[in-house]
Amino acid sequence: MLRSSRRVASLIGALVLGSAMPTAVGLTVLTATGCKDESQPEYWVDKLGEASWRARAVNRFDQFFEDALTRANKNLKAQEVQDLINKSVDALTKAYVEGGDQLDPKSRVMLIKLLSGYKDKRAAPAFKKAFEDFAKNPRTNKDDQDIKWAAIAVGDMKEESLAGPMVEAFMKLRANTMLGGVVYKDYNAAMLSLSSKSWAAPLITKLEAEVTRPERKKDKEAVEDYMDQQFWQTTAAAVLGKIGDPSAVDALIKVILDPAKIDFQPTAMVALIELGKPATDAAVKLLQGKNEKLESYCLRRIKETGGDGKGKPCVQSAALILGSVGRAEAVAPMVEVLKGDADDATKAIIARELPKLPATADSTAAFKGVYDGLALDAQIPPGQPALEVLTESAGQFFDPGLVDWLIKKAETIKGDADEKKALQQAIAVTCIKLAKPDQLAAVKKLTNSYGTQLEKDLLNQADTLLKACGDRAPCYVEAIQKPENQERKMQFTGIKAAYMAGIFGNEQTRDEIVSRLDSVENAALRYVSSLVIDRLSPKGSKAAVDKLGTIIEKNAKSPDRDKAMGDAPLKQVMYRLSARGG
Repeated sequence: MLRSSRRVASLIGALVLGSAMPTAVGLTVLTATGCKDESQPEYWVDKLGEASWRARAVNRFDQFFEDALTRANKNLKAQEVQDLINKSVDALTKAYVEGGDQLDPKSRVMLIKLLSGYKDKRAAPAFKKAFEDFAKNPRTNKDDQDIKWAAIAVGDMKEESLAGPMVEAFMKLRANTMLGGVVYKDYNAAMLSLSSKSWAAPLITKLEAEVTRPERKKDKEAVEDYMDQQFWQTTAAAVLGKIGDPSAVDALIKVILDPAKIDFQPTAMVALIELGKPATDAAVKLLQGKNEKLESYCLRRIKETGGDGKGKPCVQSAALILGSVGRAEAVAPMVEVLKGDADDATKAIIARELPKLPATADSTAAFKGVYDGLALDAQIPPGQPALEVLTESAGQFFDPGLVDWLIKKAETIKGDADEKKALQQAIAVTCIKLAKPDQLAAVKKLTNSYGTQLEKDLLNQADTLLKACGDRAPCYVEAIQKPENQERKMQFTGIKAAYMAGIFGNEQTRDEIVSRLDSVENAALRYVSSLVIDRLSPKGSKAAVDKLGTIIEKNAKSPDRDKAMGDAPLKQVMYRLSARGG
Protein backbone atom coordinates (compact mmCIF):
# COMPACT_ATOMS: atom_id res chain seq x y z
CA MET A 1 0.00 0.00 0.00
CA LEU A 2 2.76 2.40 0.97
CA ARG A 3 4.66 1.65 -2.23
CA SER A 4 1.53 2.36 -4.31
CA SER A 5 1.09 5.74 -2.65
CA ARG A 6 4.68 6.64 -3.36
CA ARG A 7 4.33 5.65 -7.01
CA VAL A 8 1.18 7.80 -7.33
CA ALA A 9 2.90 10.80 -5.73
CA SER A 10 5.91 10.38 -7.99
CA LEU A 11 3.70 10.19 -11.06
CA ILE A 12 1.75 13.27 -10.12
CA GLY A 13 4.98 15.14 -9.44
CA ALA A 14 6.28 14.22 -12.85
CA LEU A 15 3.06 15.34 -14.55
CA VAL A 16 3.00 18.67 -12.68
CA LEU A 17 6.64 19.63 -13.28
CA GLY A 18 7.19 17.85 -16.57
CA SER A 19 9.93 15.55 -15.27
CA ALA A 20 10.52 12.93 -12.61
CA MET A 21 11.47 14.31 -9.17
CA PRO A 22 12.13 12.97 -5.67
CA THR A 23 9.03 11.84 -3.82
CA ALA A 24 9.48 14.33 -0.93
CA VAL A 25 9.47 17.29 -3.34
CA GLY A 26 6.34 16.01 -5.02
CA LEU A 27 4.50 15.87 -1.71
CA THR A 28 5.66 19.41 -0.92
CA VAL A 29 4.18 20.68 -4.19
CA LEU A 30 0.85 19.10 -3.35
CA THR A 31 0.88 20.73 0.08
CA ALA A 32 1.93 24.22 -1.19
CA THR A 33 -0.75 24.31 -3.88
CA GLY A 34 -3.38 23.88 -1.22
CA CYS A 35 -2.73 27.23 0.64
CA LYS A 36 -0.80 30.55 0.47
CA ASP A 37 2.02 31.69 2.73
CA GLU A 38 0.89 34.30 5.32
CA SER A 39 4.36 35.87 5.20
CA GLN A 40 3.83 36.92 1.56
CA PRO A 41 1.87 39.98 0.29
CA GLU A 42 -0.22 37.82 -2.06
CA TYR A 43 -1.93 36.15 0.89
CA TRP A 44 -3.05 39.51 2.30
CA VAL A 45 -4.15 40.91 -1.06
CA ASP A 46 -6.95 38.34 -1.01
CA LYS A 47 -7.82 39.22 2.58
CA LEU A 48 -8.36 42.89 1.68
CA GLY A 49 -11.57 41.82 -0.05
CA GLU A 50 -12.99 40.32 3.12
CA ALA A 51 -14.56 42.81 5.52
CA SER A 52 -13.69 40.79 8.60
CA TRP A 53 -10.01 40.58 7.60
CA ARG A 54 -9.56 44.03 6.01
CA ALA A 55 -8.20 45.87 9.06
CA ARG A 56 -5.65 43.14 9.77
CA ALA A 57 -4.63 43.10 6.11
CA VAL A 58 -4.09 46.88 6.10
CA ASN A 59 -1.93 46.60 9.20
CA ARG A 60 0.08 43.78 7.62
CA PHE A 61 0.75 45.79 4.45
CA ASP A 62 1.84 48.73 6.55
CA GLN A 63 4.42 46.42 8.14
CA PHE A 64 5.48 45.04 4.75
CA PHE A 65 6.06 48.59 3.50
CA GLU A 66 8.03 49.75 6.52
CA ASP A 67 10.19 46.62 6.43
CA ALA A 68 10.87 46.99 2.70
CA LEU A 69 11.79 50.67 3.08
CA THR A 70 14.10 49.89 5.96
CA ARG A 71 15.94 47.23 3.97
CA ALA A 72 16.15 49.64 1.01
CA ASN A 73 17.53 52.48 3.17
CA LYS A 74 14.33 54.51 2.62
CA ASN A 75 14.71 54.37 -1.17
CA LEU A 76 11.17 54.30 -2.55
CA LYS A 77 12.48 53.46 -6.03
CA ALA A 78 14.29 50.31 -4.87
CA GLN A 79 13.15 47.20 -6.71
CA GLU A 80 11.94 45.41 -3.59
CA VAL A 81 9.78 48.39 -2.60
CA GLN A 82 8.39 48.81 -6.09
CA ASP A 83 7.57 45.11 -6.29
CA LEU A 84 5.49 45.42 -3.12
CA ILE A 85 3.73 48.51 -4.43
CA ASN A 86 2.94 46.82 -7.74
CA LYS A 87 1.47 43.79 -5.96
CA SER A 88 -0.71 45.78 -3.58
CA VAL A 89 -1.59 49.27 -4.80
CA ASP A 90 -4.68 48.33 -6.80
CA ALA A 91 -6.09 46.11 -4.05
CA LEU A 92 -5.40 48.70 -1.34
CA THR A 93 -6.99 51.45 -3.44
CA LYS A 94 -10.07 49.30 -4.02
CA ALA A 95 -10.23 48.51 -0.31
CA TYR A 96 -10.35 52.24 0.52
CA VAL A 97 -12.79 53.21 -2.21
CA GLU A 98 -15.20 50.31 -1.74
CA GLY A 99 -14.61 49.27 1.84
CA GLY A 100 -13.00 52.16 3.66
CA ASP A 101 -16.28 53.23 5.25
CA GLN A 102 -16.48 49.83 6.96
CA LEU A 103 -13.09 50.27 8.64
CA ASP A 104 -12.53 51.84 12.04
CA PRO A 105 -11.01 55.36 11.76
CA LYS A 106 -7.54 54.22 12.81
CA SER A 107 -7.37 51.49 10.15
CA ARG A 108 -8.95 53.70 7.49
CA VAL A 109 -6.39 56.50 8.06
CA MET A 110 -3.58 53.93 8.18
CA LEU A 111 -4.73 52.69 4.78
CA ILE A 112 -4.73 56.09 3.07
CA LYS A 113 -1.48 57.05 4.80
CA LEU A 114 0.04 53.88 3.33
CA LEU A 115 -1.23 54.77 -0.13
CA SER A 116 0.12 58.30 0.32
CA GLY A 117 3.52 56.84 1.12
CA TYR A 118 3.43 54.79 -2.09
CA LYS A 119 3.36 58.03 -4.14
CA ASP A 120 1.72 56.07 -6.95
CA LYS A 121 -0.85 57.63 -9.28
CA ARG A 122 -2.80 54.38 -9.37
CA ALA A 123 -4.02 55.28 -5.89
CA ALA A 124 -5.69 58.49 -7.17
CA PRO A 125 -9.25 57.10 -6.77
CA ALA A 126 -8.64 56.71 -3.03
CA PHE A 127 -7.42 60.30 -2.67
CA LYS A 128 -10.36 61.55 -4.71
CA LYS A 129 -12.78 59.73 -2.44
CA ALA A 130 -11.14 61.19 0.67
CA PHE A 131 -11.50 64.74 -0.66
CA GLU A 132 -15.04 64.25 -1.93
CA ASP A 133 -16.26 62.59 1.25
CA PHE A 134 -14.85 65.44 3.33
CA ALA A 135 -16.38 68.11 1.08
CA LYS A 136 -19.80 66.44 1.45
CA ASN A 137 -19.48 65.86 5.18
CA PRO A 138 -16.63 67.86 6.79
CA ARG A 139 -15.21 66.03 9.77
CA THR A 140 -13.71 67.72 12.79
CA ASN A 141 -12.25 64.83 14.81
CA LYS A 142 -8.46 64.83 14.84
CA ASP A 143 -8.48 61.05 14.23
CA ASP A 144 -10.11 61.52 10.79
CA GLN A 145 -6.98 62.70 9.00
CA ASP A 146 -7.77 61.17 5.60
CA ILE A 147 -7.50 64.49 3.74
CA LYS A 148 -4.12 65.21 5.30
CA TRP A 149 -2.57 62.14 3.67
CA ALA A 150 -4.51 62.62 0.46
CA ALA A 151 -3.23 66.20 0.22
CA ILE A 152 0.36 65.20 0.94
CA ALA A 153 0.18 62.57 -1.81
CA VAL A 154 -1.26 65.00 -4.35
CA GLY A 155 1.39 67.58 -3.46
CA ASP A 156 4.19 65.02 -3.75
CA MET A 157 2.98 63.69 -7.09
CA LYS A 158 1.61 67.04 -8.38
CA GLU A 159 -1.44 65.13 -9.57
CA GLU A 160 -3.42 67.73 -11.53
CA SER A 161 -6.41 65.40 -12.02
CA LEU A 162 -7.22 65.75 -8.32
CA ALA A 163 -7.03 69.56 -8.21
CA GLY A 164 -10.83 69.95 -8.26
CA PRO A 165 -11.64 67.60 -5.37
CA MET A 166 -8.68 68.97 -3.39
CA VAL A 167 -9.81 72.59 -3.55
CA GLU A 168 -13.40 71.61 -2.74
CA ALA A 169 -12.18 69.99 0.47
CA PHE A 170 -10.01 73.04 1.19
CA MET A 171 -13.07 75.29 1.03
CA LYS A 172 -14.65 73.27 3.87
CA LEU A 173 -11.58 72.71 6.07
CA ARG A 174 -11.90 74.79 9.23
CA ALA A 175 -8.57 75.45 10.91
CA ASN A 176 -10.13 76.05 14.32
CA THR A 177 -11.33 72.44 14.68
CA MET A 178 -9.34 69.61 16.23
CA LEU A 179 -8.84 68.13 12.76
CA GLY A 180 -7.92 71.48 11.22
CA GLY A 181 -5.26 72.02 13.86
CA VAL A 182 -3.35 68.90 12.78
CA VAL A 183 -4.04 69.19 9.04
CA TYR A 184 -3.78 72.83 7.95
CA LYS A 185 0.02 73.07 7.64
CA ASP A 186 0.30 69.96 5.46
CA TYR A 187 -2.70 71.03 3.39
CA ASN A 188 -1.20 74.48 2.84
CA ALA A 189 2.15 72.98 1.78
CA ALA A 190 0.47 70.51 -0.58
CA MET A 191 -1.60 73.22 -2.27
CA LEU A 192 1.51 75.34 -2.74
CA SER A 193 3.25 72.36 -4.29
CA LEU A 194 0.49 71.69 -6.81
CA SER A 195 -0.58 75.32 -7.42
CA SER A 196 -3.16 74.39 -10.02
CA LYS A 197 -4.16 77.22 -12.34
CA SER A 198 -7.72 75.91 -12.15
CA TRP A 199 -7.91 77.18 -8.57
CA ALA A 200 -7.73 80.89 -9.37
CA ALA A 201 -11.49 81.61 -9.23
CA PRO A 202 -12.34 79.74 -6.00
CA LEU A 203 -9.25 81.08 -4.23
CA ILE A 204 -10.09 84.65 -5.22
CA THR A 205 -13.57 84.08 -3.79
CA LYS A 206 -12.04 82.95 -0.49
CA LEU A 207 -9.65 85.91 -0.48
CA GLU A 208 -12.40 88.47 -0.92
CA ALA A 209 -14.35 87.44 2.17
CA GLU A 210 -14.43 90.31 4.65
CA VAL A 211 -13.30 89.59 8.20
CA THR A 212 -13.61 91.09 11.63
CA ARG A 213 -10.66 90.90 13.98
CA PRO A 214 -11.81 89.65 17.38
CA GLU A 215 -11.57 92.36 20.01
CA ARG A 216 -11.53 89.96 22.95
CA LYS A 217 -9.84 86.58 23.24
CA LYS A 218 -12.79 85.38 25.29
CA ASP A 219 -15.09 85.78 22.27
CA LYS A 220 -14.64 82.14 21.26
CA GLU A 221 -16.83 82.20 18.15
CA ALA A 222 -15.17 85.33 16.77
CA VAL A 223 -11.69 83.93 17.43
CA GLU A 224 -12.55 80.64 15.72
CA ASP A 225 -14.01 82.40 12.68
CA TYR A 226 -10.88 84.55 12.40
CA MET A 227 -8.63 81.46 12.63
CA ASP A 228 -10.54 79.88 9.75
CA GLN A 229 -10.27 83.00 7.62
CA GLN A 230 -6.58 83.35 8.35
CA PHE A 231 -5.97 79.80 7.11
CA TRP A 232 -8.16 80.18 4.03
CA GLN A 233 -6.94 83.63 3.02
CA THR A 234 -3.21 83.22 3.66
CA THR A 235 -3.25 79.90 1.80
CA ALA A 236 -5.27 81.43 -1.04
CA ALA A 237 -2.92 84.42 -1.29
CA ALA A 238 0.23 82.27 -1.27
CA VAL A 239 -1.11 79.90 -3.93
CA LEU A 240 -2.41 82.73 -6.12
CA GLY A 241 1.07 84.23 -6.08
CA LYS A 242 2.58 80.97 -7.28
CA ILE A 243 -0.13 80.53 -9.91
CA GLY A 244 0.66 83.99 -11.27
CA ASP A 245 -2.84 84.74 -12.56
CA PRO A 246 -3.24 88.53 -13.07
CA SER A 247 -6.95 88.22 -12.24
CA ALA A 248 -5.94 87.89 -8.58
CA VAL A 249 -4.25 91.31 -8.37
CA ASP A 250 -7.25 93.35 -7.16
CA ALA A 251 -8.19 90.76 -4.53
CA LEU A 252 -4.62 90.71 -3.22
CA ILE A 253 -4.40 94.51 -3.13
CA LYS A 254 -7.66 94.60 -1.16
CA VAL A 255 -5.96 92.51 1.51
CA ILE A 256 -3.26 95.20 1.79
CA LEU A 257 -5.90 97.93 1.96
CA ASP A 258 -8.03 96.28 4.66
CA PRO A 259 -6.90 97.08 8.23
CA ALA A 260 -8.79 94.01 9.51
CA LYS A 261 -6.50 91.76 7.45
CA ILE A 262 -3.21 92.97 8.89
CA ASP A 263 -2.22 89.38 9.77
CA PHE A 264 -2.79 88.29 6.17
CA GLN A 265 -0.94 91.18 4.54
CA PRO A 266 2.65 89.82 4.50
CA THR A 267 1.54 86.77 2.51
CA ALA A 268 -0.54 88.90 0.13
CA MET A 269 2.42 91.23 -0.41
CA VAL A 270 4.71 88.35 -1.36
CA ALA A 271 2.05 87.19 -3.83
CA LEU A 272 1.95 90.66 -5.40
CA ILE A 273 5.74 90.63 -5.67
CA GLU A 274 5.51 87.31 -7.51
CA LEU A 275 2.90 88.72 -9.90
CA GLY A 276 5.22 91.60 -10.77
CA LYS A 277 4.09 93.84 -13.61
CA PRO A 278 0.29 93.38 -13.29
CA ALA A 279 0.59 94.22 -9.57
CA THR A 280 2.72 97.28 -10.37
CA ASP A 281 0.27 98.51 -13.02
CA ALA A 282 -2.68 98.26 -10.63
CA ALA A 283 -0.81 99.89 -7.75
CA VAL A 284 0.35 102.76 -9.97
CA LYS A 285 -3.30 103.55 -10.84
CA LEU A 286 -4.22 103.51 -7.15
CA LEU A 287 -1.24 105.77 -6.40
CA GLN A 288 -2.41 108.22 -9.07
CA GLY A 289 -6.04 108.19 -7.90
CA LYS A 290 -7.17 106.46 -11.10
CA ASN A 291 -8.63 103.29 -9.57
CA GLU A 292 -11.94 104.38 -8.10
CA LYS A 293 -13.02 100.84 -7.24
CA LEU A 294 -9.98 100.06 -5.09
CA GLU A 295 -9.89 103.54 -3.54
CA SER A 296 -13.53 103.41 -2.46
CA TYR A 297 -12.97 99.93 -1.00
CA CYS A 298 -9.92 101.22 0.85
CA LEU A 299 -11.72 104.19 2.41
CA ARG A 300 -14.79 102.12 3.29
CA ARG A 301 -12.79 99.47 5.13
CA ILE A 302 -10.74 102.08 6.99
CA LYS A 303 -13.93 103.69 8.30
CA GLU A 304 -15.60 100.35 9.07
CA THR A 305 -12.60 99.34 11.18
CA GLY A 306 -12.53 102.56 13.18
CA GLY A 307 -10.13 104.71 11.14
CA ASP A 308 -10.78 108.27 10.01
CA GLY A 309 -9.35 108.05 6.48
CA LYS A 310 -7.54 111.37 6.83
CA GLY A 311 -4.62 112.14 4.56
CA LYS A 312 -4.01 109.76 1.69
CA PRO A 313 -3.90 106.27 3.27
CA CYS A 314 -4.75 104.52 0.00
CA VAL A 315 -1.88 106.27 -1.79
CA GLN A 316 0.42 105.27 1.05
CA SER A 317 -0.58 101.61 0.66
CA ALA A 318 -0.02 101.84 -3.10
CA ALA A 319 3.49 103.19 -2.50
CA LEU A 320 4.22 100.31 -0.12
CA ILE A 321 3.15 97.81 -2.79
CA LEU A 322 5.27 99.50 -5.45
CA GLY A 323 8.33 99.58 -3.22
CA SER A 324 7.91 95.94 -2.30
CA VAL A 325 7.43 94.73 -5.87
CA GLY A 326 10.46 96.81 -6.87
CA ARG A 327 10.04 97.29 -10.61
CA ALA A 328 11.72 100.20 -12.38
CA GLU A 329 8.55 101.45 -14.06
CA ALA A 330 7.20 102.51 -10.66
CA VAL A 331 9.87 105.20 -10.23
CA ALA A 332 8.41 107.85 -12.58
CA PRO A 333 4.83 107.73 -11.19
CA MET A 334 6.11 107.89 -7.60
CA VAL A 335 8.34 110.87 -8.38
CA GLU A 336 5.43 112.59 -10.13
CA VAL A 337 3.11 112.16 -7.13
CA LEU A 338 5.78 113.73 -4.91
CA LYS A 339 5.51 116.87 -7.02
CA GLY A 340 1.83 117.21 -6.12
CA ASP A 341 0.00 118.30 -2.98
CA ALA A 342 0.37 115.16 -0.88
CA ASP A 343 0.66 115.61 2.86
CA ASP A 344 4.03 115.19 4.60
CA ALA A 345 3.26 111.69 5.92
CA THR A 346 2.35 110.45 2.44
CA LYS A 347 5.42 112.06 0.88
CA ALA A 348 7.63 110.52 3.55
CA ILE A 349 6.21 107.04 2.90
CA ILE A 350 6.69 107.35 -0.87
CA ALA A 351 10.25 108.60 -0.27
CA ARG A 352 10.89 105.65 2.08
CA GLU A 353 9.88 103.23 -0.68
CA LEU A 354 11.88 104.88 -3.49
CA PRO A 355 15.29 103.39 -2.49
CA LYS A 356 13.79 99.90 -2.87
CA LEU A 357 13.46 100.50 -6.62
CA PRO A 358 16.28 100.48 -9.17
CA ALA A 359 17.92 103.85 -8.51
CA THR A 360 17.84 106.74 -10.97
CA ALA A 361 18.98 110.35 -10.79
CA ASP A 362 15.32 111.40 -10.59
CA SER A 363 14.50 109.05 -7.71
CA THR A 364 17.54 110.18 -5.73
CA ALA A 365 16.71 113.85 -6.30
CA ALA A 366 13.05 113.29 -5.35
CA PHE A 367 14.12 111.53 -2.15
CA LYS A 368 16.40 114.39 -1.18
CA GLY A 369 13.65 116.91 -1.95
CA VAL A 370 11.24 115.22 0.46
CA TYR A 371 13.93 114.92 3.13
CA ASP A 372 14.84 118.61 2.83
CA GLY A 373 11.20 119.63 3.16
CA LEU A 374 10.36 117.71 6.33
CA ALA A 375 10.45 119.23 9.77
CA LEU A 376 12.35 117.44 12.50
CA ASP A 377 9.10 116.46 14.27
CA ALA A 378 7.42 115.03 11.14
CA GLN A 379 6.19 111.46 11.56
CA ILE A 380 5.51 108.37 9.48
CA PRO A 381 2.57 106.20 10.59
CA PRO A 382 2.34 104.70 13.15
CA GLY A 383 4.28 107.50 14.84
CA GLN A 384 7.91 106.98 13.76
CA PRO A 385 10.25 109.98 13.31
CA ALA A 386 10.11 110.53 9.56
CA LEU A 387 13.65 111.87 9.10
CA GLU A 388 15.22 109.03 11.10
CA VAL A 389 13.31 106.47 8.99
CA LEU A 390 14.41 108.18 5.76
CA THR A 391 18.01 108.38 6.98
CA GLU A 392 18.04 104.60 7.39
CA SER A 393 16.34 104.16 3.99
CA ALA A 394 18.93 106.37 2.29
CA GLY A 395 21.49 103.60 2.70
CA GLN A 396 19.52 101.43 0.26
CA PHE A 397 20.50 103.74 -2.58
CA PHE A 398 24.08 102.44 -2.12
CA ASP A 399 25.16 105.90 -3.21
CA PRO A 400 28.26 107.45 -1.55
CA GLY A 401 27.23 110.71 -3.17
CA LEU A 402 24.67 111.10 -0.39
CA VAL A 403 27.36 111.28 2.30
CA ASP A 404 28.28 114.96 1.90
CA TRP A 405 24.60 115.92 1.69
CA LEU A 406 23.76 113.98 4.87
CA ILE A 407 26.69 115.53 6.73
CA LYS A 408 25.39 118.98 5.85
CA LYS A 409 21.91 117.99 7.10
CA ALA A 410 23.41 116.88 10.42
CA GLU A 411 25.13 120.25 10.77
CA THR A 412 22.14 122.44 9.85
CA ILE A 413 19.07 120.63 11.17
CA LYS A 414 17.00 122.65 13.62
CA GLY A 415 14.53 121.54 16.28
CA ASP A 416 14.20 119.84 19.65
CA ALA A 417 17.61 119.02 21.12
CA ASP A 418 16.87 115.35 21.85
CA GLU A 419 15.25 114.75 18.47
CA LYS A 420 18.13 116.55 16.77
CA LYS A 421 20.72 114.41 18.57
CA ALA A 422 18.90 111.17 17.63
CA LEU A 423 18.81 112.21 13.96
CA GLN A 424 22.50 113.21 13.93
CA GLN A 425 23.45 109.80 15.32
CA ALA A 426 21.30 108.07 12.69
CA ILE A 427 23.02 110.15 9.99
CA ALA A 428 26.42 109.15 11.34
CA VAL A 429 25.56 105.43 11.05
CA THR A 430 24.28 105.76 7.47
CA CYS A 431 27.34 107.77 6.44
CA ILE A 432 29.64 105.13 7.97
CA LYS A 433 27.84 102.49 5.88
CA LEU A 434 28.12 104.45 2.62
CA ALA A 435 31.50 106.19 2.90
CA LYS A 436 34.29 105.32 0.48
CA PRO A 437 37.91 105.52 1.65
CA ASP A 438 38.31 109.13 0.48
CA GLN A 439 35.23 110.21 2.45
CA LEU A 440 36.27 108.70 5.76
CA ALA A 441 37.94 111.82 7.14
CA ALA A 442 34.72 113.82 6.84
CA VAL A 443 32.72 110.98 8.39
CA LYS A 444 35.18 110.77 11.28
CA LYS A 445 34.64 114.46 11.99
CA LEU A 446 30.87 113.95 11.86
CA THR A 447 31.02 110.95 14.19
CA ASN A 448 33.32 112.63 16.67
CA SER A 449 30.99 115.63 16.78
CA TYR A 450 27.66 113.86 17.13
CA GLY A 451 28.22 110.17 17.76
CA THR A 452 28.26 108.18 20.96
CA GLN A 453 30.81 105.50 21.72
CA LEU A 454 28.64 103.07 19.75
CA GLU A 455 28.97 105.07 16.52
CA LYS A 456 32.70 105.58 17.16
CA ASP A 457 33.21 101.82 17.53
CA LEU A 458 31.38 101.22 14.25
CA LEU A 459 33.58 103.82 12.58
CA ASN A 460 36.72 102.05 13.80
CA GLN A 461 35.55 98.77 12.24
CA ALA A 462 34.75 100.55 8.98
CA ASP A 463 38.13 102.30 8.99
CA THR A 464 40.04 99.02 9.36
CA LEU A 465 38.03 97.38 6.57
CA LEU A 466 38.39 100.28 4.13
CA LYS A 467 42.15 100.36 4.62
CA ALA A 468 42.32 96.62 3.89
CA CYS A 469 40.08 96.55 0.79
CA GLY A 470 40.06 100.00 -0.79
CA ASP A 471 37.88 99.87 -3.89
CA ARG A 472 38.17 96.09 -4.49
CA ALA A 473 34.76 94.43 -4.49
CA PRO A 474 36.14 90.83 -4.20
CA CYS A 475 37.91 91.82 -0.96
CA TYR A 476 34.59 93.00 0.50
CA VAL A 477 32.83 89.79 -0.58
CA GLU A 478 35.49 87.83 1.30
CA ALA A 479 34.91 89.96 4.39
CA ILE A 480 31.17 89.32 4.38
CA GLN A 481 31.60 85.61 4.92
CA LYS A 482 34.60 85.56 7.26
CA PRO A 483 33.71 83.62 10.45
CA GLU A 484 34.91 86.38 12.78
CA ASN A 485 32.53 88.83 11.12
CA GLN A 486 29.60 86.51 11.88
CA GLU A 487 30.11 87.20 15.59
CA ARG A 488 27.91 89.91 17.06
CA LYS A 489 30.89 91.98 18.24
CA MET A 490 32.33 92.25 14.72
CA GLN A 491 29.20 91.95 12.59
CA PHE A 492 29.29 95.61 11.54
CA THR A 493 32.49 94.85 9.64
CA GLY A 494 30.48 92.36 7.61
CA ILE A 495 27.62 94.83 7.19
CA LYS A 496 30.00 97.55 5.99
CA ALA A 497 31.62 95.04 3.63
CA ALA A 498 28.22 94.25 2.12
CA TYR A 499 27.48 97.93 1.51
CA MET A 500 30.85 98.41 -0.17
CA ALA A 501 30.31 95.31 -2.31
CA GLY A 502 27.04 96.91 -3.43
CA ILE A 503 28.79 100.20 -4.18
CA PHE A 504 31.87 98.86 -5.99
CA GLY A 505 30.38 95.61 -7.32
CA ASN A 506 28.61 94.39 -10.44
CA GLU A 507 26.68 91.31 -11.56
CA GLN A 508 29.72 89.11 -11.05
CA THR A 509 29.93 90.40 -7.47
CA ARG A 510 26.28 89.54 -6.97
CA ASP A 511 26.81 86.00 -8.23
CA GLU A 512 29.80 85.58 -5.91
CA ILE A 513 27.73 86.72 -2.91
CA VAL A 514 24.95 84.30 -3.84
CA SER A 515 27.41 81.42 -4.18
CA ARG A 516 28.77 82.10 -0.67
CA LEU A 517 25.50 82.64 1.17
CA ASP A 518 25.71 79.25 2.85
CA SER A 519 28.68 80.51 4.84
CA VAL A 520 26.79 83.61 6.01
CA GLU A 521 24.80 82.54 9.07
CA ASN A 522 24.50 85.89 10.85
CA ALA A 523 20.91 87.10 10.28
CA ALA A 524 21.89 90.77 9.91
CA LEU A 525 24.53 89.92 7.30
CA ARG A 526 22.12 87.71 5.37
CA TYR A 527 19.62 90.56 5.34
CA VAL A 528 22.13 93.15 4.08
CA SER A 529 23.44 90.61 1.56
CA SER A 530 19.90 90.29 0.23
CA LEU A 531 19.78 94.09 -0.26
CA VAL A 532 23.06 93.96 -2.18
CA ILE A 533 21.85 91.14 -4.42
CA ASP A 534 18.73 93.17 -5.14
CA ARG A 535 20.73 96.34 -5.78
CA LEU A 536 23.04 94.60 -8.28
CA SER A 537 20.11 93.09 -10.22
CA PRO A 538 18.09 96.05 -11.60
CA LYS A 539 16.90 93.94 -14.54
CA GLY A 540 16.51 90.68 -12.64
CA SER A 541 18.55 87.52 -13.09
CA LYS A 542 17.26 84.03 -13.76
CA ALA A 543 20.57 82.49 -12.71
CA ALA A 544 20.47 84.30 -9.35
CA VAL A 545 16.82 83.35 -8.89
CA ASP A 546 17.60 79.68 -9.46
CA LYS A 547 20.53 79.70 -7.04
CA LEU A 548 18.54 81.51 -4.37
CA GLY A 549 15.71 79.04 -4.83
CA THR A 550 18.09 76.15 -4.24
CA ILE A 551 19.43 77.73 -1.05
CA ILE A 552 15.96 78.51 0.29
CA GLU A 553 14.64 75.03 -0.51
CA LYS A 554 17.61 73.38 1.20
CA ASN A 555 17.24 75.50 4.32
CA ALA A 556 13.50 74.85 4.44
CA LYS A 557 14.28 71.15 4.88
CA SER A 558 16.90 71.81 7.53
CA PRO A 559 16.12 70.99 11.17
CA ASP A 560 17.49 74.45 12.00
CA ARG A 561 14.24 76.43 11.88
CA ASP A 562 16.02 79.75 12.56
CA LYS A 563 18.00 79.33 9.36
CA ALA A 564 14.85 78.72 7.35
CA MET A 565 13.10 81.72 8.92
CA GLY A 566 16.16 83.85 8.23
CA ASP A 567 15.65 83.31 4.51
CA ALA A 568 12.50 85.46 4.41
CA PRO A 569 14.37 88.49 2.96
CA LEU A 570 16.04 86.24 0.38
CA LYS A 571 12.63 84.94 -0.69
CA GLN A 572 11.38 88.44 -1.33
CA VAL A 573 14.52 89.31 -3.30
CA MET A 574 14.17 86.10 -5.30
CA TYR A 575 10.58 86.99 -6.22
CA ARG A 576 11.53 90.59 -7.03
CA LEU A 577 14.33 89.46 -9.35
CA SER A 578 12.04 86.96 -11.00
CA ALA A 579 9.31 89.56 -11.52
CA ARG A 580 11.78 92.06 -13.01
CA GLY A 581 12.65 89.55 -15.67
CA GLY A 582 9.04 89.27 -16.81
